[in-house]
Amino acid sequence: MSPIKQSNKGFTLVELLVVMVVIGIMGSMITVAVQGVTASARASRTRTIIELIDSVIQEKYDSYKYRSLPVEIPATAYTAGVTGSTLSFEVLGSEAARVRLNMIRDLQRMEMPDRYSDFQSGPAVVHGSADRVMIDTGDLDGDGDTTELIRTRTYKAQRSPFQMAWYTATTEPSLVQAYQQRVSSAASTNLQSAECLYLILATSYSGGTPAIDAIPTTNIGDTDGDGMFEILDGWGNPIGFIRWPVGYDDPNGVLDLTSPDEFDLFRSDFFYTVDPTPAPSSTAVLPAVAVNSGSTLPPWAMRPLVISAGEDGQYGIAFDPINASGTSLPAFDYSAATWAWPKNVANMGAEHEGRGAPPYRWVDPYLRRFISANDVGVLSRTSATYAGDTGRRLPGEELTGQFNEVLADNITNFSLQVTQ
Repeated sequence: MSPIKQSNKGFTLVELLVVMVVIGIMGSMITVAVQGVTASARASRTRTIIELIDSVIQEKYDSYKYRSLPVEIPATAYTAGVTGSTLSFEVLGSEAARVRLNMIRDLQRMEMPDRYSDFQSGPAVVHGSADRVMIDTGDLDGDGDTTELIRTRTYKAQRSPFQMAWYTATTEPSLVQAYQQRVSSAASTNLQSAECLYLILATSYSGGTPAIDAIPTTNIGDTDGDGMFEILDGWGNPIGFIRWPVGYDDPNGVLDLTSPDEFDLFRSDFFYTVDPTPAPSSTAVLPAVAVNSGSTLPPWAMRPLVISAGEDGQYGIAFDPINASGTSLPAFDYSAATWAWPKNVANMGAEHEGRGAPPYRWVDPYLRRFISANDVGVLSRTSATYAGDTGRRLPGEELTGQFNEVLADNITNFSLQVTQ
């Protein structure tokens, strides 16, 4: 009888280890591939959401070009035979345009807020200057004629200031009142930019339907638990918003700084009334300052910024202006005397005459008053620039190292414009 032979077939320990290593490598490859697909899907979802937001924001922003606003001619009572008595007032077209520009900017501040104080502080007190139609004024021009009718418009010092009572605390725009009612008393101050963006979309319409309905419900949340919603990107982080990103370092060159302010068709901004050569003193408000080049420019056409922090969850920018000591200043209360423009030749040219006693509130998207009062040289201390602990970038310096790492994965409506 033949002996039974024992089989030696099987896997050696080395073979098993090799198989396990191969399986591990394949598993890692699959995990990386899945993560890559997931990251790509989140970025794509974020781009889609930002595109939706940008279309609503830009449509709303453009609508202010056609907004109807009152510019009232002040009333007067003429007293016959009284020297210096005013017969009536007239508001020249140039001044009417300047008053309207101030109103439009103030409406943008209140109705497109990027911080609570924008709509909680109420309307700014808008002033204008009217030319007096006078008789029996004396010989102003030395021609021997003491009756100066109509011609007083050439004497700016003879103008009379007037206040536009266009809105009061009880007659604010309905949209502003809606914002005030929606803000919880327990609202945090951490995510005001993102929460204001939600408020804007929640009260806007696109194609006849509420704009907020276009945002997936999975991308709406309250990440800080203060009762105020934010619109979330693909990674679940709030999407930020800056109405006037004057300090944003635009790496893609989307903003054309040579394009004039599209809301100032008649060049009513005080920049155009002051001779910029030689430049005003360092304490003057004018002219506007461009962060990218570090140069002084006429007011340029801005565009609201919508920004996602990207995969790393870090925006890499400051949403509030920062002064020379590094202190964040979230409030710009143009109804307060703190932000009144000094009325002098450096700030207004000859247009400062006939505007009465201070203050003169001038709503300024370019933060000239803020920069002048804090730090003219370090432009990165305006709004929307890097707020890291390792320092702030000076004008003309390239984004390197930590700056690039933080900003590289950001998704903005500016960057989408380049890819499109």
